[in-house]
Amino acid sequence: MKLLWKTAFLILLAALVCGLSACGCDPGGEVVFVQTGGEKVVSVLVEGHLGGGGAQNADNSPLKEGNSLSFRSRETGWPMTVTACRGDHGAEPIASVVIPDAPAKGERWFVYFQSGALTYGPAWPEEG
Repeated sequence: MKLLWKTAFLILLAALVCGLSACGCDPGGEVVFVQTGGEKVVSVLVEGHLGGGGAQNADNSPLKEGNSLSFRSRETGWPMTVTACRGDHGAEPIASVVIPDAPAKGERWFVYFQSGALTYGPAWPEEG
């Protein structure tokens, strides 16, 4: 019985670790991609000199307006390139933006579509 519990715990722990690394998103991240509704976005990739990652909905559906994905720089470093994609797992890139430096301590960069291109700023994008 003890072996069964250990096995169940290890399987649960492995699933949790795999699920978090596959997502790539982090609610405490310094960079937040916000879907403003201007383009169909299914996945978002981030890349820096330390590495990269990405995130998307678990069912590969497009992000809805107002949805957001958050990323930490500890996996990427600065500068960080953020790329929005129409397809899952980074297929069909739409646009990219390079963020050269980290935001001020305790703040975040918000990445969003504006006039058909990705841009970033220190505040959640305005509606409309």
